[in-house]
Amino acid sequence: MNKVLSVNNLCKTYIVNKKQNNVLRNVNFEMYEGEFTAIMGPSGSGKSTLLYTVSGMDQLTAGKVIFCGKDISSLSPNKMSEVRLNEMGFIFQQMHMLRNLSTYDNIIVSAYSSEAGKTKEQRKKINEHAVELMRKLEIIDIADNDITEVSGGQLQRACICRALINNPKMLFADEPTGALNSKTSNEVMYELNRINRDGTTILIVTHDVKVAARTDKVLYIVDGNIQGELQLGKYTEESPGKERERKLSSWLMDMGW
Repeated sequence: MNKVLSVNNLCKTYIVNKKQNNVLRNVNFEMYEGEFTAIMGPSGSGKSTLLYTVSGMDQLTAGKVIFCGKDISSLSPNKMSEVRLNEMGFIFQQMHMLRNLSTYDNIIVSAYSSEAGKTKEQRKKINEHAVELMRKLEIIDIADNDITEVSGGQLQRACICRALINNPKMLFADEPTGALNSKTSNEVMYELNRINRDGTTILIVTHDVKVAARTDKVLYIVDGNIQGELQLGKYTEESPGKERERKLSSWLMDMGW
């Protein structure tokens, strides 16, 4: 199995009012192709900072991040932007859709700016891929709707389509179900599990035990350092969900959750 992400002695420090705030301290972990990993921890533990730093959205202070064989910690901002656009996908709690575009146009706009969207023929393929993704996630009927005319669950599924439009090597998700009710959250996780089974590697930050129980592995972070790791194994629709949740909840309590 190919290694997708390798994080080595990662540190992130902010200077606020001349005081040093060490948000991440010597973080080490690896992810392989097709893995689905959750990051959990108390508020202020560095969960989102870790996601942003390993995906190149935020600059690290020390250490190294290897993504698909490339040391992205040494890339220039422009080169890092190209990697994020062409090789990574992102889903957030706040969906950041453009209000002047339809749902469909929001999905394709980034792909038109990518390496794969320079020619008329390439853009035709992007359009076909967008329709395929929307059909797969059962939102093709809202393609022409404004983003204010769709439900939260439909909008988050559109965000998943947008994240997948460039066929990323890895998907990064920061609390993608945090603003959703339990039913809609379950629908979104169903889609993420399905995408993962198709081979997409996913790293997700969540505070929700039900969400994390549907991943392969959970990393627990406290004060910017990974304190533990729980292997849950691959989730399927036939998996005993409650048993996974109990196992995770018990482990989190042991970790001081």
